[in-house]
Amino acid sequence: MFPVSQRFFRISAPRVQAGSRSDLTLSYCGNAGLPLAADGRVRQAVSAFFQSTLLLAGLLAGSHASAASASAPAAAPEQKPLWELGAGVGVLYAPDYPGSSEHHLRGLALPYIIYRGDVFRLGDGQTARAVAFETNRLEFNLSFDAAFDADSENNELREGMNDLDFMFQLGPQLSIRLADFKFAEDSRSELFLALQTRAVFSSDLKRIDQRGYVFEPMVRYKHYGLLTPKLDATISLRPLWASEQLHAYFFDVESQFATPDRPQYEAESGYFGTGLNFYASYQMTEKASVFLGVQTNSLQGAANRDSPLHQKDFTVAFGAGFVWAFLASKKLVTVP
Repeated sequence: MFPVSQRFFRISAPRVQAGSRSDLTLSYCGNAGLPLAADGRVRQAVSAFFQSTLLLAGLLAGSHASAASASAPAAAPEQKPLWELGAGVGVLYAPDYPGSSEHHLRGLALPYIIYRGDVFRLGDGQTARAVAFETNRLEFNLSFDAAFDADSENNELREGMNDLDFMFQLGPQLSIRLADFKFAEDSRSELFLALQTRAVFSSDLKRIDQRGYVFEPMVRYKHYGLLTPKLDATISLRPLWASEQLHAYFFDVESQFATPDRPQYEAESGYFGTGLNFYASYQMTEKASVFLGVQTNSLQGAANRDSPLHQKDFTVAFGAGFVWAFLASKKLVTVP
């Protein structure tokens, strides 16, 4: 529910904002940060690629299960290609950061990749994760999330303050399949509960800083074959709690940045807000599909609603795109 892939989206689809949307292992030294060696041109190129990756990965994460296979007719395990490769384009309109009243439009294109390994998995309904334990009902994994950056010069309320950098989340996740429903031969649905806790990092491609921790339980309902076998739809509810360090990154106003209209403020830990997200994908052909998503974010009752950087209790982000999968592995793997 952070700035999107935002998602933190939030690039858990869109979950798009700066802060809404890939497993990264690193050590850190508090706020001192880790230097990253790269000249300006390299950082610019990496930044452009990273933004593209965040956008499409975020848009695809919750809205597209597989561009090369039709909706599953039953809850039994399926045989799918080990990997799929294609291309995708997407657009995203999202708030600059949680609670911001200003929005920006991003449009990018990049390769589309799904990998269904025994341990490492990319795409296919999520961004990236490393699976440690898995049964028909339970999965324990190391999951990743990410979010776009935000330029303070382009945000009136943050003008003169430090930019918000690209953000990463990394941590354990327990996913529980609560129920399966079958409505017809080609229409079924699943209900999941995911318990997620992650460490948060930010980077301007020069250094990496640790930004605290989050706890984000999620309830997700996905319907395969909604109205037509070619249409899949997902709805998810994601309340979020965060440490003081992460709240401060978005909502602190230090003395050097204080103005008459933006008084000094010190954030505290606690409830961050709740995301209610909707995603859908439509199978146009065997290899091509379109998708769209709506990510809502409610900060009503959040710990730092009194921050001068908090403008809105309710924000909405929109994403849409097209995917064409033109290559797939001949080797098939079983997908629960």
